Amino acid sequence: MTFRVPLFARVAFCASIAGLAFSTAIRAEAFRLVREATVDAGACNFETGKWGTSINGQTFQQEALVSHHGYQYAAYFAGAGHPAVARRALPAGAWETIVFEDHGPVTHSNVHNVIVIGIAERDGTVHLSFDHHADTLKYRRSITGLASVPGKHAWKRQVFGPITNHLGDGTRIDAVTYPSFFSAPDGTLTFAYRTGGSGNGDWHLHDYREGKWSRLGMLFSKAGTYEGKTARSAYPNPFRYDRNNRLHVTWCWREAGGNLTANHDLGYAFSDDRGRTWRNNAGDPVVALAGSGGGTSGAISVDTPGMTVLPLRYAWGMMNTTTQFIDAKRRVHVVVWRNPDDAPSATLDKNRWKYHHYWRDVDGSWREQVLPFKGRKPQVVLGSMGDLHVIFGTGENLNYDNVDPGTHLAIATATEARGWKDWRVEYPLGKRRFHGEPLLDVGRWERERVLSVYFQEKPSLAGEPSPLWVLDFKPVR
Repeated sequence: MTFRVPLFARVAFCASIAGLAFSTAIRAEAFRLVREATVDAGACNFETGKWGTSINGQTFQQEALVSHHGYQYAAYFAGAGHPAVARRALPAGAWETIVFEDHGPVTHSNVHNVIVIGIAERDGTVHLSFDHHADTLKYRRSITGLASVPGKHAWKRQVFGPITNHLGDGTRIDAVTYPSFFSAPDGTLTFAYRTGGSGNGDWHLHDYREGKWSRLGMLFSKAGTYEGKTARSAYPNPFRYDRNNRLHVTWCWREAGGNLTANHDLGYAFSDDRGRTWRNNAGDPVVALAGSGGGTSGAISVDTPGMTVLPLRYAWGMMNTTTQFIDAKRRVHVVVWRNPDDAPSATLDKNRWKYHHYWRDVDGSWREQVLPFKGRKPQVVLGSMGDLHVIFGTGENLNYDNVDPGTHLAIATATEARGWKDWRVEYPLGKRRFHGEPLLDVGRWERERVLSVYFQEKPSLAGEPSPLWVLDFKPVR
């Protein structure tokens, strides 16, 4: 099924959105909706929740939508509160779903406890991790070859193994939060996660090769001293490789005992050996992970020299964990949602925050511009011609704690030729209301220039199941 909102209706809707600080004059579309499909007509929602009500669609859910060998895979929580994974043959196959009833239904209302998915391209295994906020690891993986020759295997519960609290070596992993998977160009799958709590945690990396996991070591340490605080945690944006196999990471720090006002600074590091050793912005070697021996001596801390590339104001208000993309010229792009420096005071009111686009230019210098539009936690990608696209949800109220008011899908585009200042914003689905944040199949965008957006519809009544969509857009030019 393809759903199209007429251009005149979308432009009229643009004018109805409050708080936009730029012209909404009619301009050519940047994207065309080519297909929309329901992953699950009744996916899980919470009636209320301290951090929102959508467990499907959080920017720290890295990744929820991936594709490989002509199939796309979505990980989510089904309506009854069980973890689930679905697949479809691209571009227009029907979604097939597996619901794992051996876990749940969840009885909490914590949107941190997302499910994430990764595919190990070397052996075609599908990996899942789910339902953590400082909890014992929950992990399972599929049979070999499931994603390599998907047409050979029926999509049923038996193709996945049991839930384990370890990565195959029997060593239990505790206090896990924010698990994520990301793949190297050579097919190596990496698993990242935090141990410990908010403002008091460390980050670890493991590699999956030749059918087994091996520990790389601790990447970020809570150690060090800042503003009188002696503990903190890093909040990395998505780990991304560039076309030359360099791995990039950006992050902010959160100091112990704080909330979103305790976040500060933009850090950056890169690795040319799949995360084993890391260099700072100047290219100087700074850390080498300690490997299976553990310890913190090889980890990045708030005291590690040269790691902060842009000081961002502490005790002021800033979202952690948003988005990162590496363009064709190897420039690193980040969009941070934060209280602007010229605001009258610190605030947790997200309606007062703005988007800031930061990027590492080809000469290694970092640049900044405040964007003339705003919304909730965004995603960013760039095209081969340097067009910058910000995908986000926006609306009258951007605060979502306790009860999510919902948002409308927006795609903002600017061209490199005009310094990413000629922004135009489209609302391709008009007044349809979603909640949580939109997530992307970044690999599909890089390979095919198809923008697959994972976004869940806001329920008519809080807590009711609602459709989880994957919406496919193609650039018009």
